[in-house]
Amino acid sequence: MPIRGLALPVATYRRRRREALKRLHAAFGERVPLLLIGNDETALRRDRQDPWFDYFCGCAEPEAALLLDPTRSPHDTLFLDPGDPSRVIWDGARLGPDEKARRAHGVDAVANHKRLDDAVALALHRSGGLLAMCHRAREPGGQAAAFERWKAKLGSRVTLLNAEDPLAAMRLIKDADEVAWHRKAIALTAAGLKTVLPQIPTLTNEAEVAALLTMHYRKAAYGPLAFPPIVGSAANGATLHYPFNDQPLQRGKPLLIDSGATAGGYCADVTRTLPQHGRFDDKRFREVYEIVLQANALGRKHAKPGITFEELNKLAWAPIIAAGFTKHHGLSHHIGLDVHDPGDRSLPLAPGMIISNEPGVYLPDEGFGIRIEDDLLITRDGCEELTRAIPKDVRGVESWMKR
Repeated sequence: MPIRGLALPVATYRRRRREALKRLHAAFGERVPLLLIGNDETALRRDRQDPWFDYFCGCAEPEAALLLDPTRSPHDTLFLDPGDPSRVIWDGARLGPDEKARRAHGVDAVANHKRLDDAVALALHRSGGLLAMCHRAREPGGQAAAFERWKAKLGSRVTLLNAEDPLAAMRLIKDADEVAWHRKAIALTAAGLKTVLPQIPTLTNEAEVAALLTMHYRKAAYGPLAFPPIVGSAANGATLHYPFNDQPLQRGKPLLIDSGATAGGYCADVTRTLPQHGRFDDKRFREVYEIVLQANALGRKHAKPGITFEELNKLAWAPIIAAGFTKHHGLSHHIGLDVHDPGDRSLPLAPGMIISNEPGVYLPDEGFGIRIEDDLLITRDGCEELTRAIPKDVRGVESWMKR
């Protein structure tokens, strides 16, 4: 059977695991085991592997777990669920805990998932009751849910430490392989938008736009989306995380599309706002659009090593604030295996970070919202706009929308 996942070299995952244990020791002053839980089969069918679990082993199997235990040697054990043999005809074979799996993932040992509880108990005994897992209060996800399950399961006799803060800095700086996957995710997104935008003047519903984008983003390798598309026509585009995508497209009104493909687990995050009929002929819409476009250009101009998100916000939002509009959200977030990657947003930008650049103006009473979002790679002396091939200037958008 094919071994899925492993988007990066095995040596990268090994290095990350070693670094994680060093960081936890520095943060907590003790040798602390780290437990990471992969998604179950239902979650994998619906979405993708948990990003924290993926980051440290690249394993795409359901019901898997990873225990990094500095209190023993070997340190790394990948726990795999071989599944029920009687279910193979229904669900297909799973990667079992054997030598093939151990070599493929570059771990010290593999074991049956049924042995996880015992392994954790022994690790806790050796560590004096200390165990680390990842938990995020903001957009918590599956790993945080696993944290809460294990906290209830282990009870007060165990000190369960949050590993996310000590480890999140590792994910902020992308290496060359990660940047390459980001480029591919953005290329898939660009190809999907280039195919769908000319069709929009002939479509009738937000759902059609969302469905077509989803098809084009996934057809390359049936890969998951970075997030469900946001397709908001007219006033719906003024709801930042509009969830419905079920209303008619209003002829001549603006349409906001926030979407992104993935590649190797890494996310693209792109927003474009355009006139549904393909022409920027509404004077008020174009006036506000040009202000947001100016803010986007300032974000790109000033994104460089040493600047903080707070400082970048002040510079980029200036034309929007000067025009009398309200700032409803920040200009940037980190992008990686999560579309909103974890990390301390007070840290200055550094080479290798990938961030969003997404100013916006939201005017529900006037029947539209405008957001223009690009993905920026911070370089040694500035930034590279990874999404530059997706037009946002008036002439470029109108050109892409022509049939």
